[in-house]
Amino acid sequence: MMMTIGAPVFAKDGRIGVLRYVVLDPRTREISDLIVKLEGLSGERVISTRYIERIGEDGAIHLNITRHVAQKLRMFDHREFVTPEWADDTPYGRSELLVWNDTYGVVVKEMPTPLKRVHIDRGVDEDNILIGRGAHVYTSLGERVGSVDHVAVDPESRKLLYLVIRLPGIRRRRVVVAASQVKEWRHDSVILTLDREALQSLPPYMPPKRDETLVRLVHEAIESLGLPIEDLRVFVDRGHVLLRGHSHSPADKRRIDAAVRAVPGVVGVDNEISTDRELEIRIQERLLADPIASLYPVDVLVKNRIATVVGKVPSLSIQDIILEIVRNTPGIVSVIDDIAIDRDAFAGELPPILTVQVQEP
Repeated sequence: MMMTIGAPVFAKDGRIGVLRYVVLDPRTREISDLIVKLEGLSGERVISTRYIERIGEDGAIHLNITRHVAQKLRMFDHREFVTPEWADDTPYGRSELLVWNDTYGVVVKEMPTPLKRVHIDRGVDEDNILIGRGAHVYTSLGERVGSVDHVAVDPESRKLLYLVIRLPGIRRRRVVVAASQVKEWRHDSVILTLDREALQSLPPYMPPKRDETLVRLVHEAIESLGLPIEDLRVFVDRGHVLLRGHSHSPADKRRIDAAVRAVPGVVGVDNEISTDRELEIRIQERLLADPIASLYPVDVLVKNRIATVVGKVPSLSIQDIILEIVRNTPGIVSVIDDIAIDRDAFAGELPPILTVQVQEP
């Protein structure tokens, strides 16, 4: 998307100014924001590219917002931006191109750590507040405007840098709110110093790593452990990682979980990797839930997703019921039958009633 510096910028209700700078995302080198000099007003505004409706053949930029909304957007402060060293490698001149000089206006030595929850120290005489994902967000006027997606913490000082707020609506847009813009912390909510319009004008959240990059980094982190894991599948949605597959021990599963959480850019981890022990428990639960199989306890040992079933039953039909339950347990790839048929051991017991459902014609 190429734009010409000095091109006219139009809102839905007419011309509002001219393009002064373009702001590029340093990771993708795509335009993330425009710096527009508004006509009739002092200063410039930072306008996200998500407000661009189209670019005319004459180079004019047409926005999908009104003049009034544009005036409410973030004021341009040159101190928040720098000219990158690689500016000469772009179609824009060094006097036309900018990037944000740090993460959302917060100066840190390294990338902040995204967390699901963080303790907020409100003072010596007060208990710590635990703020986390899903907490309600209110404006200074008491209007509910969204929920906390996650929080970012300085890895060195462990102090909160900013919140990522998920706004309501179909697109579920996320914006960045600096810690200094929080008026009050509560266990289940956050009250901002901002009103609704100011919140809407905040810069959109851009994850430190794209999801497809995180998939690769998570795979590399797991492979570096050298642990045996089968059918590993990694899914990433806006920094949230879902792991599936099979590991042979709970200890290995915990090591994998810790390694993935340490990958920069990972917001949270849902570890659905199964283990042999978990499969044994799952099989026993399914056997106990069956009215027939539960009458004849058997031992089940799982190794490398292969289940060995040991025990005694009075008939082949009971054996078939038990083996079918084990064989159909998700995660089991094979079953070794060590069940013995011993009618004499159950001679004094009444046989279970096997019911068969017959559909009426």
